[in-house]
Amino acid sequence: MGPACSAGLTDRSELNRADAAAIFGTALALRAVDADLVEFGTTSRRLDLGAGESVLKVLGRFGDLGGTDTTSAVRAHYRGQDRVLIVTDEQYTHHLHGDPTEQVPAHVPVYTWNLAGYRVGHGPSGRGNRHTFGGLSDAAFRMVPLLESARDADWPWAA
Repeated sequence: MGPACSAGLTDRSELNRADAAAIFGTALALRAVDADLVEFGTTSRRLDLGAGESVLKVLGRFGDLGGTDTTSAVRAHYRGQDRVLIVTDEQYTHHLHGDPTEQVPAHVPVYTWNLAGYRVGHGPSGRGNRHTFGGLSDAAFRMVPLLESARDADWPWAA
């Protein structure tokens, strides 16, 4: 999910980026048929999810892991999943730890939501199966099925 960061998600928000990452990541994981939810900072850990568990109950298990070592988290927890979704502020990621998307085979899609909107991200975007989005909204995760359905789609008028 995301690092501890005191900056607000927006100028008007009291929600910090780490909390936003935890909320959205937890909601996604609980909605998925089979998902691994990983909290990361300078260290990382997988959070277990119970069937029918609420977002608020899972959020109570998040802690403050400091920093942003996305690459080590992906390296430690990627075990052949069919896609990887990362919600982070991308601070201090690439120049210290390398590109986290390189930890995942090129045929596996990796989607990153950059909550801080830094100009330089932690990996490539818009090529192959690598996509990075700036910001986060309740509609943000609709991009995954849109991109995946377009990957094998033909022109709309093709028979």
